Amino acid sequence: MKLRGWWVGAAAFALLLPLQAQATLFVFTVALNGANEVLPTVGDPNGFGTATLTIDDATAPFPTISWNITTGNIVLPPTGAHIHQGAAGVNGPVRVDFSGALIGGGLQDADLVGVLAAPNGWYVNIHNSVHPGGAIRGQVPEPATALLLAAGLALLARRRA
Repeated sequence: MKLRGWWVGAAAFALLLPLQAQATLFVFTVALNGANEVLPTVGDPNGFGTATLTIDDATAPFPTISWNITTGNIVLPPTGAHIHQGAAGVNGPVRVDFSGALIGGGLQDADLVGVLAAPNGWYVNIHNSVHPGGAIRGQVPEPATALLLAAGLALLARRRA
């Protein structure tokens, strides 16, 4: 009899525990090159790279970002590495600063909410001593997680038809 009461109490306690929020990781792969720089900045014509951005939207009070940026044919170290707010072909202000680090994580920033809401309104920019206005730049595309979800939904819809 006592054992049964213990199980009932444990079950009731478990039901009263708050449900833990499920994190959604948004992964963006950004192609970087010098031709994407916007005048008056002239980027490195031979420069290229890739920025992989992972944003976790379940951290409080704001999302966190981890990043891994690889570069080719540009002078290193970078003098700046960050995310700007601006559409393709438009220069914009720095909003998420990586402090010149090409690899990092755990950076919490309120502006990441905007990146998640409208990714193509933001760009990654890498600056160096030769190209202080920006050596390579790339527009943030739609996240890979959203593309995978869309592909999965399309596959389900096709299967039902």
